[in-house]
Amino acid sequence: MEPLESEISLFPLHLVLFPTMVLPLRIFEERYKLMLRACLEADRQFGVVLIKEGEEVGTPAIPYTVGTLARIHQVTPVEDGQFHLLVMGERRFHLLEVTEQYPYLKGRVQFVHEEIGEPQPTSEEIGAVRQALEKYLRSLLGLRGGWTREVPSPTDPVGLSFYLGAVLGGEATERQRILEAPTARERLALLTPLLQRENEHVQAVLKERVTPKGESLN
Repeated sequence: MEPLESEISLFPLHLVLFPTMVLPLRIFEERYKLMLRACLEADRQFGVVLIKEGEEVGTPAIPYTVGTLARIHQVTPVEDGQFHLLVMGERRFHLLEVTEQYPYLKGRVQFVHEEIGEPQPTSEEIGAVRQALEKYLRSLLGLRGGWTREVPSPTDPVGLSFYLGAVLGGEATERQRILEAPTARERLALLTPLLQRENEHVQAVLKERVTPKGESLN
């Protein structure tokens, strides 16, 4: 089956959106208000792409060529004619060409058919990643004074790789490299050491908080 192509509106940002990731946005520029109205009248979707060169405000930025289709789930008008959006990433695309630059970017894109990769991750490998992710999320919640009985996460490699990418932080260019990885196996290979690094950092912070401070003697 040939990959699906389409022309979509593009929103260049200094961040990376992964499929399944929820993202709040603030719309204040007139060009993106126009884009928002057009999207709401059509399919409530637009593409989010990381800026390679340029800024979010002002002249059109040059984006990376792999981005994520976002679906609008909530629109809230606020003061001064601005809008708060809540969107969720749906699927990746390759930007084949920019078709319009004004008033906002549009591009012809090809949507990605997601592959697990070979050799496919074993159930033991997936289980180990999910266990480390659960430990990380529980620790983060603990730092904020919370607790939860269950920490659900996807069991399929594709879904797990995107969920992990959405949860973990990091520099935008590092996250873009993960988004561009062709298969779930390659994404998990990039994400697993990052998860270990973040786990070690959070555990160190927790240990510092619970370790009693000794009294100083003069």
